[in-house]
Amino acid sequence: MDIKVHEKSGYSVIYLKGSLDMYTSVELKSQTDQLSLKANDSLVLLLNDVSYIDSSGIGVLIKIVNAVHAQQAEVYLTGIKPMIEKIFKVAGLMSFFSFLTEEEVKTKYPI
Repeated sequence: MDIKVHEKSGYSVIYLKGSLDMYTSVELKSQTDQLSLKANDSLVLLLNDVSYIDSSGIGVLIKIVNAVHAQQAEVYLTGIKPMIEKIFKVAGLMSFFSFLTEEEVKTKYPI
């Protein structure tokens, strides 16, 4: 998994590439734990190049959302592939996560 973090004033964008699984989810959680998010900040996870996600990956995304919400900040996902979106739908998680279009990300959260 390739993880690139871009911290800006008021938001952070994390680009992920590869598989988000039991081996790589720990690294992603570690990276997000190091962010200095404040109330009303946003965290955007770019998933365009995530080719695979397992239950550990979904679990870490849920943990990230809960941790960020505890800081009164927001988390947005973007760029999920149809195969991964199907997993989210089957698990009933589409309403748990907040999604942005790629155009919204480019406009609101440029890196």
